Amino acid sequence: MKYLMYITFFLFMTVVFILLYMVLFSNRSKTKDRMNQIRETGDSIASDAYSDKDKQEAKERKIKLKKPSFLGEYFNKKRKKLTQAYILMKPEEFLLLSIVFAVLGYLIIYILTKLVPMGILGGVIGFVLPDSYIGSIKKKRGIKLNNQLPEALNIISNGLRAGLSFSQAVSIAGKDLDSPISDEFTKIIRDNTLGKSMDDSLMDFTRRTDDEDVDMFVTAMIIQRQVGGNLAEILDTISSTIRERVRIKGEVRTLTAQSKLSAAIISILPIAIALFLAILNPSYIGKLFTSTLGLIMVGGAVGMMMLGIFIMMKLVNLDV
Repeated sequence: MKYLMYITFFLFMTVVFILLYMVLFSNRSKTKDRMNQIRETGDSIASDAYSDKDKQEAKERKIKLKKPSFLGEYFNKKRKKLTQAYILMKPEEFLLLSIVFAVLGYLIIYILTKLVPMGILGGVIGFVLPDSYIGSIKKKRGIKLNNQLPEALNIISNGLRAGLSFSQAVSIAGKDLDSPISDEFTKIIRDNTLGKSMDDSLMDFTRRTDDEDVDMFVTAMIIQRQVGGNLAEILDTISSTIRERVRIKGEVRTLTAQSKLSAAIISILPIAIALFLAILNPSYIGKLFTSTLGLIMVGGAVGMMMLGIFIMMKLVNLDV
């Protein structure tokens, strides 16, 4: 066990140093790569020797060749999730934080129970804990933004009727309302002021929020800007639709709250009992992890628990 602790500490420190290097020097290396790329391809970009079709095909081939690695995909997903939760943290920093929590969870549970499998379980829980916290923040922020969206659309619609432009109406809505929608509208106007088109700014808004109602609003805006129409009436219709969806979602949450609480209690109860027994009587529950029959029983129990959690969450997750 002593050597296992030494190996765990060595691996932990290795990962910490690697992640610290990525956090401190990743931006510098990316800047150097971009400068080298500009230096190598500057002449071809400045010239018009290739047609737009050839440039697009070359760009697509370049994208296909540069497929992100597993770690790159993980960082991209975490970067998107952190942006949606409005947490100013790099994905490398988030991974470092998750590893720290995993090691702390492993050490705490192992010291209390003296069982390596229970320590590994504590490490897994510690690694997942920051991600669950970020997910809860993202969910609360999304619900609050969704509730603010109808009022924001009404303000924009009234501003358009008063003779304001769309960007001016969005700016007024961002100043009148609270966070998070004020932050999002302010970023839309700032991006548009710095040279990004309004369509691109709105598309970035949908990527940051990942909300169906926001997608509906942005899609209607982009279509209206292309084909025309009475924008004020369109926004009023969208606002009424979103209000009705919010009302129905609230009713669904109320009706399924008891089932969700039951699913959470049933999911946590076996793990809590196992940790409680491991702390009070490690030798009693340790037989599950030292015998073949015990390992089979633990594996079957974990499999059935995961299946039960999946079924219960599917039953209470209703799309509106």
